[in-house]
Amino acid sequence: MTELALDKVTISATDPETERATIRKVAGRLMWFVMAMYFLAILDRGNISFAALQMNKELGLNAEMFGIAVGIMYFTYAIFEIPSNLVLSKYGARVTLTRIAILWGFATVLMAFTQGPLSLYTFRGFLGFAESGLFPGVMLLLSMWFPFSYRARYNAMFNYAVPISYIFASLISGAILELNGTFGISGWKWLFILEGLPPVILGIVGIFYLTDRPQQATWLTAAQRSWLLGALERDAKATGVVHGESVLKTITKPMVLLFGFCNFGLFCGLASLFPWLPQIIKTFGLPVSQVGLVTAIPPIAGLIGMIVLSRHSDRIGERFYYAVMTFVIAALGFAIAAFATTPVWIIIGFMVANVGIYGTQAVFWTIPQSYMSRQSAPGAIGLVSTIGSIGGATIPIVIGRAKDASGSFTIGFLVVSGVLLFAAMLVLIARSQLVKT
Repeated sequence: MTELALDKVTISATDPETERATIRKVAGRLMWFVMAMYFLAILDRGNISFAALQMNKELGLNAEMFGIAVGIMYFTYAIFEIPSNLVLSKYGARVTLTRIAILWGFATVLMAFTQGPLSLYTFRGFLGFAESGLFPGVMLLLSMWFPFSYRARYNAMFNYAVPISYIFASLISGAILELNGTFGISGWKWLFILEGLPPVILGIVGIFYLTDRPQQATWLTAAQRSWLLGALERDAKATGVVHGESVLKTITKPMVLLFGFCNFGLFCGLASLFPWLPQIIKTFGLPVSQVGLVTAIPPIAGLIGMIVLSRHSDRIGERFYYAVMTFVIAALGFAIAAFATTPVWIIIGFMVANVGIYGTQAVFWTIPQSYMSRQSAPGAIGLVSTIGSIGGATIPIVIGRAKDASGSFTIGFLVVSGVLLFAAMLVLIARSQLVKT
């Protein structure tokens, strides 16, 4: 798709009608697609949590082995994030995001052919490679389409897909597991097959549907394109980002690394919200169908919290202190879960943790989106996401090993809580360096 010539239309920076119409149209065009992608990605990333209810026994997996299988996906995801984001910046969203969707769909189906721990690690590793670059790619894409004052709410809208996906997975996975033995195929294998096909279809649709940049948006009027390009340019100047800076220079900046370590803490929380919960709830003595219903409660709380927190953050224009607050809420939730001795308190702990983690996911990412130049943002956001993914790769192994050694999740969840508190401190340090008082 060729770029349109820059529109020779002058629109006031404060023209409210053009602003509302443009944002509505951009959101209506882009958000359903990226949300559908992330919904399916989280579904395929997290279905191992429910598969474990049958798969672990069939394959002879202990808690540490399962933790390795969860974490190895984040490891291979991390390795290829920066290259994937650079490809998106150069060749556009259509090439990158559709390739990601089609590949990870096939990778999920391959999980049904798992025969033991080694093949499980291999297929999960391939899933991480296939999905690599999805989240930072969409964060980059949204920064190209939404001005600063709208980013928290649309970051949040994109991230609504995470709790919604977990809610859906909790409600549907038990039913799919009941297919156990149909045509001689185990229920956990049906889970991977049936949930791996939709992203392939969505990726094919995206080839014909996605638009890479505002300059190419024939579905915007000339006035709307002019307003949007002007608003994005004003944001770049207002946040003081440096244009023309090389990717290498940007990704070696202390601030970019600081953002990365903040995201490390966030990923430790994200990677701990769901993988263990069905197994914990199963110990309550519930049948598989009821395990799904109970598992859906914490992500419902997280979804509500994300909507409320992100919209309030946009309304008051505060990012840094908000991210600190949501990190602390998440840490509190995991601390409650660590010391919980009854099912009710375990669910309460995970509800609080979900609110904190998803709130952080929405608000935190507005900071690196807004303090990097357009030229350097692909590599920098990719590095921030890569460092975060390393957290996702390591924390499941830590929790699994601690569970095997102690017989409980207390130590593992306390480690997660401590890492989240440390990340909150790093956000304060970032604020002291970036915000002029």
